[in-house]
Amino acid sequence: MKLSCVTASYVADLINYPGEIDWGVAAHTIETSPILETMDGILKRLAPAKLDGIEPWFPHLGSKKNDAALLAQLKAKFTAAGLVVAACAGDAGDPVHDPENSERPFQIARAMGAPLIAAHADPDAVAAISKTCEKYQIALGFENGGEGDVSEILAAIDQGNQWVGANLDTGNFANAGGDPVKAVRLLGKRINHVHFKDVTPGGKGHCISLGHGIVDVRGVMRELKAIGYDGWLSIEIETVDHDPTAEIIESANFLRSLF
Repeated sequence: MKLSCVTASYVADLINYPGEIDWGVAAHTIETSPILETMDGILKRLAPAKLDGIEPWFPHLGSKKNDAALLAQLKAKFTAAGLVVAACAGDAGDPVHDPENSERPFQIARAMGAPLIAAHADPDAVAAISKTCEKYQIALGFENGGEGDVSEILAAIDQGNQWVGANLDTGNFANAGGDPVKAVRLLGKRINHVHFKDVTPGGKGHCISLGHGIVDVRGVMRELKAIGYDGWLSIEIETVDHDPTAEIIESANFLRSLF
């Protein structure tokens, strides 16, 4: 298994971690910022985590612009930092409701050399998205959001073709009342990506360093090994009131100790 970090962990970075955020406003702030400078700051802070890869959130790629020159510069920065683009995160398009822009995320992911897009998607759009996956030869990791039962995830990914699998977000699943350990066991080989997230108790738990919340991180790792999973573990710690870097580094070290 290989370690990555979802850059959405830094969603509140440019708005100075106010405690409560509007994700749309935060994303717009990133999109309209000097993106290369923003990414330089993130990569510098993440260096001590000794990650194998990076999972850029689409706003950190200037996705609204789809600027080929910018994407090439970002890819060069990742390469210079010794990071593989593990996936792109946060948008798989919607061929049903927004066909005009539905391929843009795949065009960006292809430019970045990403093999997979990890994103929430309307289950009713998965069949159409899977055709775009096949066209671009880029997989979809369907990310669970409010789904707290594996049957809901399976019902969604079963709408797609062989390019669609489950991106298990451990924190989201726990927040929805599910058991991430059991989810790994039941999803098995359908898992094609993992967002490793831990959360505080209460149903709307805040992200926290892995091993300090309600997710049984050791149990998830045990089950991932049991199913023969050898893909990416993307750490995701989306904090809104403080810089998550120290927790990302701690989490990376913890996961490595469980390999």
